[in-house]
Amino acid sequence: MELDHIFLFTHQAEKAANALQKYGLSEGTANVHAGQGTACRRFYFQNAYLELAWVIDEDEIKNPVIERTKLWERSQYELTKYCPFGICLRTKQQSSDSVDLIFEDGWRYYSIYLPDGQFANIASNEDFTNEPMLFEMPFFGIAPKDYPVEKQQPLTHTMGFGEITKVTLTLPAPSKGLSSAMKKVCQDSSIHISWGELYSVNLEFDDGQHGQMHDFTSLIPLIIHW
Repeated sequence: MELDHIFLFTHQAEKAANALQKYGLSEGTANVHAGQGTACRRFYFQNAYLELAWVIDEDEIKNPVIERTKLWERSQYELTKYCPFGICLRTKQQSSDSVDLIFEDGWRYYSIYLPDGQFANIASNEDFTNEPMLFEMPFFGIAPKDYPVEKQQPLTHTMGFGEITKVTLTLPAPSKGLSSAMKKVCQDSSIHISWGELYSVNLEFDDGQHGQMHDFTSLIPLIIHW
């Protein structure tokens, strides 16, 4: 399995996006998740992308159809203590006739912003409140560098970043261990976990060859290493 993208909920999307741009990252297209009550701004790299998400419609995000995602609780993480981010993974499908899913006990999330018949397969770890939302998009297993022309995004950054080579999630220590889905992700992907008091996402670019880092946690739970 490969990392497709990471989303982080924030109440300061504009400030955070501006800070990332000032730092030297090129911003891609923004997006509205119709029917889900969220919007996002995105930063693309060769193999994956970073998404800053926020709530635009409380009624939509609290809809019973959306409720199991815990997106509302994640967006209000300062109060709810839910993990404020999500991890989307991708796999290469062998054929269009059958779909191989990472999370075999997951549930299918259909949304009006997805093409007809397509769905996100979401891991059943919503009761593990300190874990990120884990999901896969089985019908779109392409890295940003391989997007078709009509979907291509800016991949050249002033900082020279190419690929996300490692992701370390800092999570509060769980009282009941990790879910089976989270264990599977840690075992079979470039995603790792460390324990701490506060949530954060540590993104390593290009194997961290320069030994440098930048801390954005005053705005969003993000630390970049390169």
